[in-house]
Amino acid sequence: MSTIPVELPDHLMSYVDQSVQQAGYTSASEYIVALVAAASEKQGEIEQSLMAGIASGPAEPWTDDEWQAIKKSHGVQGHELNGHAEADHSAA
Repeated sequence: MSTIPVELPDHLMSYVDQSVQQAGYTSASEYIVALVAAASEKQGEIEQSLMAGIASGPAEPWTDDEWQAIKKSHGVQGHELNGHAEADHSAA
């Protein structure tokens, strides 16, 4: 196994120490290994999802009903989705 020196600001080291205790890790090293492994796994999932999207064929625009269903499923109210204002498509 390789070793790398890591310097953390005090507030991040406090966070790591607290997380080690709360999550039951035996050391900060074990916790950081788990974080890197989780990040690596998540990156693989993202890449698989992107490739599945590319393989699914050409993109098609969503209808207003589809947008409303997406907003409802994420608990978004009004004309905002993920912190970005959505264009109002209801005006003719």
